[in-house]
This record gives sequence, C-alpha cells and structure tokens, in this order.
Amino acid sequence: MVKTTNIPVPYFQINKDYEIITRSKHTEEQFPQVDNFLELVDGDSMVKAERNLGKKHGTAVFELVMKTFQNPFSLYEVHVSWNLDRSAEIVCVEKSTANEKLFNQIDRLRGRLENTNFELLEKKNELEAAMHKINELSGPFISLTDDTALVPLFGDLTEEKMMLISKKILDNAHHKNQDRLYFDFTGVSEINEDGFKELQQLFKTLWYMGEIEAIIIGISPQQAVTLNNLDTEYHLKFVSTLKEALKGLYTKKTGVDP
Repeated sequence: MVKTTNIPVPYFQINKDYEIITRSKHTEEQFPQVDNFLELVDGDSMVKAERNLGKKHGTAVFELVMKTFQNPFSLYEVHVSWNLDRSAEIVCVEKSTANEKLFNQIDRLRGRLENTNFELLEKKNELEAAMHKINELSGPFISLTDDTALVPLFGDLTEEKMMLISKKILDNAHHKNQDRLYFDFTGVSEINEDGFKELQQLFKTLWYMGEIEAIIIGISPQQAVTLNNLDTEYHLKFVSTLKEALKGLYTKKTGVDP
C-alpha cells in the first residue's frame, strides 16, 4: 500500500472543516505549513474555493490561485474527491508547469507570426509601389506637334489611376502650351464610377485652362454608354481610330488631304 506522504504530487487530505489531516512530502516542499487548506488560497480565489469545496460530495475540478514558497500567486488546477466520512482527497497540479510546453509553443508561433506579418507588410508595400508606378505609366503623354499630344490610356480607369494621370497631363499641357489632346481609349478595359468622375474633371480642367480641345479615340460600345453621361459644357470630339485622328491632324496642319 502506498503511503499518502509518498505521493509525488501536491496532495492533501482534509476534513469537513477543511483542516489538513495529512499531506505529501511534495506538498511540504511547495506549500507553507498551515492547519487549514483555505489558508493556502489567495483572497481573490476564496469564493471559488468555498463554493466548490462546500459541496462536500462527489468530485470536482477547478482552478485556484494559491500561495507557495516560490510565488504568492501560483495558478493550480485542483482535483477534489469527497469520501463517505466527509473527508476529502485533494491533488493540486500547477498550471504553469502543466502548460509550460504549450506556452513555449505559443511563444514560438507568435514569433513566427510576427515575422510573417512583417514580411507580408514588406510585400504589401512593394506591391503598392509597383501598382502606383503602373498607374503612372498607364497614361503616357506623347507630343505629336508643338501644340498637340497623344495620351494612350491602358487598363481599368479607376479613381487612383486617373488622379495620377490627370496631374501629369495637366502639368504637361500647361508647360507645353497644348491646344489639343488626343485620348486613345483602345487599351481601356473598364471605367468605374469614381474613375469616370476624375476623367470628367480632367476634361473640364483642360477646357478651363485655355479651351484645350479633348479628342477621344477608339471607344467601345460599352464605353460609349458610360461616356454619354459626360458633361457637354466643354468641347469634346470623338473619332473612331488613331489613324483617322492622325489623318485629321495632318489635314489641319498642311491643308492637304492625305
């Protein structure tokens, strides 16, 4: 028969008044010598201890903050089994020890996640910088003559893209004293609502800057439905192809029909 004092975990036997009848040697190494089990319970855990121990029958498992030699606030998982004579067997398992492996795994995982998040943030910043550059390059300003330029547009016309393109177009149109700009929509996929608003604002600004003529080239039937809603208070022209536009430009400059 195994002596209770040799049980290799913190073990108590208490009576109905929670007075300690016997304890294991392992208990003596961890807990101060007291007469009543409740003297080892931290004040904040006292209500929980009295509620669970007060049943005085059956078994129960619950957590308590207890006072030890090493730490006055140690978390334990307490296992209680009441006997017919209203004495009880109590085994206490320190949570920090039982979960040390799990906590270490969590810490390692947290460290990996932090590194991953940092790497993802770097990739996100790189992607945003690349998209910003692509948007800038989606509407190049190409001078055709001293007073005429071509702006081929590419991809979806979004608000962000149109804001970047508009700034570049307006700066060039102002410094190069342009009279007309050809906007080639052949490479445009879709025009979203906010992109359309920015496009309309660009045409208005060009007209107010000095009645700069905007000539739109190569719109699809779907784009025509969208552009049909453009404000017509400023001057706009539409031509089918870039070839037709250049032909008209040549005729205007030379007076000769090619």
